[in-house]
Amino acid sequence: MGRFLDNLTIRRWTIIGLLNLVLVSGFGLLMRFKVLMPLPFVEQKQIMHAHSHFAFSGWLSHVLMLLFVMVIGRKRGGDALPRKYQLILLANLVVSYGMLITFTYQGYGGYSIFFSTLSILLSYVFAYTARRDLRVSDLSGVVRNWLSMALFFLVLSSLGTFYLAYLVKTGNVDSRLQLAAVYFFLHFQYNGWFFFMCMGLANHWLDQEGVQLRYRKRVFQIFAWACIPGYLLSVLWYNLPMWLYVGLVIVVIFQLSAWTLWLHAIRQQLKKIRSRISVSIVAWLFCAVLLAASIKFLLQTLSVIPSLSSLAYSFRPIVVGYLHLVLLGIITFFILAFIFQTQIVAASRKVNIAVIGFMLGVVFNELLLLLQGAGGILGIFIPHIPLGLGAVAVVLFISLLGLWWAVVYESKKDLQ
Repeated sequence: MGRFLDNLTIRRWTIIGLLNLVLVSGFGLLMRFKVLMPLPFVEQKQIMHAHSHFAFSGWLSHVLMLLFVMVIGRKRGGDALPRKYQLILLANLVVSYGMLITFTYQGYGGYSIFFSTLSILLSYVFAYTARRDLRVSDLSGVVRNWLSMALFFLVLSSLGTFYLAYLVKTGNVDSRLQLAAVYFFLHFQYNGWFFFMCMGLANHWLDQEGVQLRYRKRVFQIFAWACIPGYLLSVLWYNLPMWLYVGLVIVVIFQLSAWTLWLHAIRQQLKKIRSRISVSIVAWLFCAVLLAASIKFLLQTLSVIPSLSSLAYSFRPIVVGYLHLVLLGIITFFILAFIFQTQIVAASRKVNIAVIGFMLGVVFNELLLLLQGAGGILGIFIPHIPLGLGAVAVVLFISLLGLWWAVVYESKKDLQ
């Protein structure tokens, strides 16, 4: 067992993570096909739960935990992690596959809840272990702050899951409370754990390249202060009292201002940043991340308008499109850019083609979901959108499978 763990380098853990992303895409493809044709062996809701839980645990949390340990330990792609983190990642991987299988088999049931609970407990173990090591790391204060808050929001997000379990256990059928619990988890995963980790990793890379951005402490302070009250954006339909609504508007404006400051600071150092980017595909990915995040914060600001918020939450394609904008257009694109820029895995012509295919798939997926949602709002039927989404899902799956194969091919010397 010890020898097996020692052979699991950061590069190999990353390749496993990319394979998990392929599986996430495969389950998404299966859901799209279920809409287009009768697949009696596929239970759509069960596949959806398997898809989402595995995306969070098997792909995003897996890779972000890996990159966190790599950064605080000053490791490289060919290095192994400390044994305690190897065990945590291995346990997380087993639990993630457990959720993928059990949710597919039974949806929400005894086995899937068991693995979901284990996943949360493992996140506590990771957060506690990582927090202790972060305190004694030699990272800059700003980077430590971003990473520390990411760990805090990882733990905080689990309260939504436990509250949902409590509601189900006590027979509370209030759909608004259940939805609020789900959105609590999603908010502090997307806008907390995922976003703060990516910002911490981005600041670390800039530190390593000798790029000092202005306003970076202020940007962190605003986002850290605004994240908790920002949850209220997810429950605007709960008829908030006026004082809370006004406070939320202020929070959202501050967040947009902080992101604008961040973009302005990057623009001031753009020439220097460009010179530090090793391959062109990384530049494309970073630009896509900045664009997607800017759209996200703009939409977030507009969503404080009650009528727009009610419309958005009333149409599932808009909600799904927003979640995928963050999950794919911001977090996944950033992770790919980071692992290529830090040379955990090598970029190549095959890798570039696969990444471009994936990026185009994400763009068309967002556009089709936007059309579908706009059609629903305006009461206009737009034909063939499900077929288009199915075709895009095929492109995403093939591109990610090609990316995984290309990365394995380029890393074959390390895998021998």
